[in-house]
Amino acid sequence: MRTLRVRHVLVWVCALCAAMPLATAAAQFDVGVSQQFDAAMCEAASVFAAQTGHRVAVHRVSGPVGAQELAKSGGMDVMIPPGDNSRKLYIEKGWVRPETGKPILWRRMAIILPRGDPRGITDLQDILRPDVKVASLTVLRARVEQIAPSLCVDPHDSESTMAMWFRDSDAMLRALEQGWVDAVLAWDTFAAGDRRNFVVMRLPRSAAGANAAAPVTGFVTPKSDQPETAQQFVDFLSQSLAAQDIFLKHAYMTDDGVDAASYDNEAAPRFQKVYENICRQLVDDYSITHGRALDIGCGPGQMTLALAGMTDLHVVGLDIEPECIAIAQRHAAELGLGSRTQFISADAHSLPFPDNHFDLVVSRGTLPFLRDQALAVREIYRVLKSGGVAFLGGGMGRYTPAEEARALYPRGVAPAAALDWGPGQTRQDSIFPFPVRSFEVLMTRAGIHDYTVINEGGRWVEIRK
Repeated sequence: MRTLRVRHVLVWVCALCAAMPLATAAAQFDVGVSQQFDAAMCEAASVFAAQTGHRVAVHRVSGPVGAQELAKSGGMDVMIPPGDNSRKLYIEKGWVRPETGKPILWRRMAIILPRGDPRGITDLQDILRPDVKVASLTVLRARVEQIAPSLCVDPHDSESTMAMWFRDSDAMLRALEQGWVDAVLAWDTFAAGDRRNFVVMRLPRSAAGANAAAPVTGFVTPKSDQPETAQQFVDFLSQSLAAQDIFLKHAYMTDDGVDAASYDNEAAPRFQKVYENICRQLVDDYSITHGRALDIGCGPGQMTLALAGMTDLHVVGLDIEPECIAIAQRHAAELGLGSRTQFISADAHSLPFPDNHFDLVVSRGTLPFLRDQALAVREIYRVLKSGGVAFLGGGMGRYTPAEEARALYPRGVAPAAALDWGPGQTRQDSIFPFPVRSFEVLMTRAGIHDYTVINEGGRWVEIRK
């Protein structure tokens, strides 16, 4: 570990290299990155070094000023600007080569809340209530003004609910933790990485417009003496499954959500009957038809709406992708189920609900996309009422005929094919970044004792509280 001073800006440099003697290692190249992303970038750089033999030094800087100082120094081979304004400035000043730029991950505008039950806040309209104190960053003021103009009026105006503007994201999140404010409106990345103790509700384009998403982009610098290696690293961050899985593990979003509409139009209708079959099975097995239910990883809402349609439950659909939530809300309105359903964009690892809240929790096909399945299961158990049931897993359910399942899904409903990579498959062959290998191990890690593994119609676990 060494330090580098650039005009009095302190920069930590973590040297990462492949497992080889330094005498035989390739020449080092240098990457400049904001401290928001440094842990994930260091991990990705380590994997890249192991795969290619290139030595990588990741230089972490604090704040936009530090990043600009590092960019101006000309000592980097790759620069990853921390945000939109920095990206435009780097290009304008010639600190990066714009034609080399590739999106690495995506920032989403989000409502950030304390863990647990954040005062019943579930969407943008809730933070506009006069009793809710909101904070944001001065650098985001123009963006916030476009999303929620009433937050940006004079703070002495009775119509403004903006309590504080901060220059520093750490100070802003401390204010949230200490209860000085009730909510933060900012990029989701401020509550990712090492700061994952919050509820994060990302905003769809229907609420935030063009301000909903912005790429974090990697560039090769014009002064790089290893431009081919630098471009190879940028491409690795942008395109490789290994890097994308690392970003997911650190709670970053790796796309801009535009594919949600394609899924709703193509894949979702094919599985509509399956969701209805699973809901009928749930009703027959558990007879929970009144109260509250939660569908985790609801996508565009098929199972949420099917369950609401065949019971008297009030069903909440939750998905990390806000564009799916916007589609689900539209479907609920079309089916006349808007009053008996609610759709919330949030992360299953930090649920925005009080303890002992739901009579039934269901989730199909979501577990192998969760970075910390044990944490998510503990959250599910927390919000489950005493006497309630959680039914989690993957497959077609008991009521879907095997022939029909095979036609829809070539791997069928065999237990070994649900939630895990198939026989002989690797990550390259599977859509699952975090496969579920053993429910018994997962339940032990989560501290759950009253559960039953069900291998009929897929792979499922039933949890009782």
